[in-house]
Amino acid sequence: MSSRGLDITTFLGEKSQQEAADECIILKDPDADEAVKLINANRHRRVIVIYGKLRATYEGRARASLDLAPRILILKPDGTLLIHESTKREPVIWQPPRAVNYACVEDGILVIKSTRTNPYEIVKIEIPLLYFLGLFNVGITENYKVLGTEKDVVNVLVKKIDMVEKDLKVIAREYQTIAGSIDILAEDSKGNIVVIEVKRGMAGPEAVHQLKRYVDVLSKTSQRPVRGILVAEDISSSAYKYLREYGFKFVRISRKMLEDLQKQLSA
Repeated sequence: MSSRGLDITTFLGEKSQQEAADECIILKDPDADEAVKLINANRHRRVIVIYGKLRATYEGRARASLDLAPRILILKPDGTLLIHESTKREPVIWQPPRAVNYACVEDGILVIKSTRTNPYEIVKIEIPLLYFLGLFNVGITENYKVLGTEKDVVNVLVKKIDMVEKDLKVIAREYQTIAGSIDILAEDSKGNIVVIEVKRGMAGPEAVHQLKRYVDVLSKTSQRPVRGILVAEDISSSAYKYLREYGFKFVRISRKMLEDLQKQLSA
């Protein structure tokens, strides 16, 4: 399939037209019938990107509608559907994986319908003006894992608790309380209970307030003094002010320190 007004090989370097077409199909201003054939033939094996003036409705657990305006529509082989506008990270209307997406023509207009049965939800998208249709072979990363999450930090600290404070002994992790789950519960060299709250990136005031809620809850039932320690890459000035006011401790652990420790533990 050749592109209309667009040269595929300009996107994919020195590859032949056929090689490029195997990886992507790019059409400018396709008509509705042509778009329907391509979308339905490729909806289970390519990521489909549509740019045009569209309107949409959603019905299911709630209701939503979009008036006619230029937007980007993305369809993925797993059934995911996303409608994006020019602001914000999240789509304005979306369907999760395993939705059933298909295209048709109604009154000469390209229509995309997306349905789910449990719970019942349906999205209908009308695209009277279609400017761009792209169909792309997009890879999948197997065993995808994000390093540096709060869970990663907790995992490392449980094994290297001296990074927080010398002579600490871990009692529990993800300790459940009525105020929430404490990342690490420990005991210091004097027998005090230590609540350790872990945050990825910069800790703000809410992290300190959350730590205080944990300390307050345990203080009501513990026969021993309860201390609080906040662990993060950095802390805001307002959060540090609250930290000092509550008498808590801050421990800075940089991303590089974390990565080095992860390498040591996995060696």
